[in-house]
Formats: sequence, structure tokens, C-alpha cells
Amino acid sequence: MGLEDAQGAVAAGSPRQAAGAETVIDSGLWYRPGDPVRLRAVRREQRLSVADDGAAINKAGRPPHWRDIADRLERDLIVNVSRRGVVWLPVVAAGPGFETVIGRIAEASVDFYQSLLELHD
Repeated sequence: MGLEDAQGAVAAGSPRQAAGAETVIDSGLWYRPGDPVRLRAVRREQRLSVADDGAAINKAGRPPHWRDIADRLERDLIVNVSRRGVVWLPVVAAGPGFETVIGRIAEASVDFYQSLLELHD
């Protein structure tokens, strides 16, 4: 599903979007050639969140000190990284819009992936 289609499907506050609905979004970015960054948008009651579902860390592995990279991403790109390595953000009315959140999560996931690979070297 493209970004515009996904935005319509899971738009914050959309009355037609049921709680628990999920949409997979092709961000247009790639971890490496042939490996697109796909994100998941999930609506739970009145909340909408976007996540990489741990794709970056699952693809790159968990080298020692991976949490240091996660902390940098949280500061520099203003995203959340869970203890499992999931890069995510909520979409809220007072925050950046849906497209901005998608772009930020996709960029952070690629950065996370590449930085983790560098730790292996």
C-alpha cells in the first residue's frame, strides 16, 4: 500500500477506521537493494502508532552496545525505540502529521540498520 492510500486508511480520527485495524506501508526507502522499509500503522481505540516492527534490528542483529545507537536515534530523530529494538511513534493531533511520522520512522529504521551493521565491523 502506498503512503497516500495508507494515510486515508488509518488517518487519525477517521470515523471509518476500526480499533485494531492495521495497514502495512511501503515507505519508499530500502535497507539494501531489494529489501524495502515497510512500516505498520495500527489503530487502537483513539490511538494510532507507526512502527518498523523491529525490522532494522532483526535484519542487522543485536551487536553489543546496540542500545547506544537506539538512544542516539531517540535524541537525534525524535523517535521511540523499544527494549526489543522496535522503532515507533504515536500519531497525535498536536504532533507532526501522519506523513511526517512515516518519514521519520522509515529514516530512523534505515539509520538504525546501517549503524548496527557498522558495530559488527
